[in-house]
Amino acid sequence: MPFLEDFFFYPDYYGLVKMFVTEMPEYYRTEPIHPDGFAGEVRTYCKANWSDLYLVVILAITWTLLRYLLTWSVFKPAAIACNLVQGSIEKMPESAWRLFFYATSWSFVAFVVFTAEFDIFGDPPSVFKGWYPGIEVPSLTYWAYAIQCSFYLHCFFATIFLDVWRKDSAMLVLHHVLTLSLIGFSYAARYHNIGILVIFCHDFCDICLEFSKINIYFKIRRDGTFYKSHEWMANAGFVFFSTSWFLLRMYWFPLKVLYSILPSTAKVYYDNHLPFGVEFNAMLWTLLAMDIYWFTFILVFLVKIATGQMQELEDIREEEDEEFTALKRKSSFLQKTEDKEPVSNGVVEGSAKNGDSLKQRRPHKDVKNGKDGH
Repeated sequence: MPFLEDFFFYPDYYGLVKMFVTEMPEYYRTEPIHPDGFAGEVRTYCKANWSDLYLVVILAITWTLLRYLLTWSVFKPAAIACNLVQGSIEKMPESAWRLFFYATSWSFVAFVVFTAEFDIFGDPPSVFKGWYPGIEVPSLTYWAYAIQCSFYLHCFFATIFLDVWRKDSAMLVLHHVLTLSLIGFSYAARYHNIGILVIFCHDFCDICLEFSKINIYFKIRRDGTFYKSHEWMANAGFVFFSTSWFLLRMYWFPLKVLYSILPSTAKVYYDNHLPFGVEFNAMLWTLLAMDIYWFTFILVFLVKIATGQMQELEDIREEEDEEFTALKRKSSFLQKTEDKEPVSNGVVEGSAKNGDSLKQRRPHKDVKNGKDGH
């Protein structure tokens, strides 16, 4: 079925690694050596204007200002109005902003990928079809690049100075530096078709992740109210997140993008020297290593669920929020007592111990599917 072959096709992981190991040494040996070294190759094969940099900086400032505007006029007031715990009030606007941006930008990138001049998704080696130094970048691809590069410049600044620091924040900073290098380098070398495929294979997962995190923040309120509907949506978002991560980052990215830049496949449509083959392979395989690193978080979470160490979805990259954790435990306990103990006039009847009857009043509402439990 030709349509399905666009989505699930050659090679397998073993074949990809075997090709990489056997071909890269030859790629390195046959690559012409510029008399001025790497700097000479950059001057020969790369092309960029100061206007491109100015646009990226202006857009990065725009995203920062837009984030502030949405945070203080929309996201944070919504979090306060919904009575989220203090830690969630700080974190929710971050996720809401990223969800808004990723959903918009990835949709645009997907449109660019599937309306490109060549079928770069179904036939990845075509990313080099018609390539020459300084080739004109299509306008839609140019704007997709400018938006992505400026956003990761904003993210580099935001991760250090604006976002709540998490266990993997240092890795995120490194990721943003690598992404900025890849986007800028691939644009200058006119390997934009590769770059747009890399973005397509990575950003959709972030949409699902931020959607899940927002629902985690919303499921428990400061007064102890528990919203079962948000827990369901968080779980559904995690299913899409983990599935899309494996399909897009662990399957399509290596078997389409990494495969397409190996020497034998890169020269299917272009048989002359392609510069920076070693450098781009090194950066993209490093990106795959980061994807595998973050995939371990997903596997750890699944193992904890399977072994009963965790009963519900939470972001294991984050430090414990004491207020959120206390309310979560209290809500979980009260749900269990509601299911097991008889209730009379809003009082949970406990078992008798040492002749004393124990009673505990419910301090909160139990809300399921967005409706009060009373």
